[in-house]
Amino acid sequence: MAEERLIAMEEKVAHLERTVEELHQVIWGLNRDLAQLRKEWRDVRSHATAIDPNRKPEDDVPPHW
Repeated sequence: MAEERLIAMEEKVAHLERTVEELHQVIWGLNRDLAQLRKEWRDVRSHATAIDPNRKPEDDVPPHW
């Protein structure tokens, strides 16, 4: 009986370890995507400033606001 409980716990731990690794991979991917989006946003803002040097940060608000 005690050995069955130990086996059940080991199976749960193995499952949890696999889940943690999968979540780690998801978070790593999201972090990579976020870094790319930040770079693209900086490029867009830089390009917009080059087009209109008098542009202000409040100009970023959509016109319907």
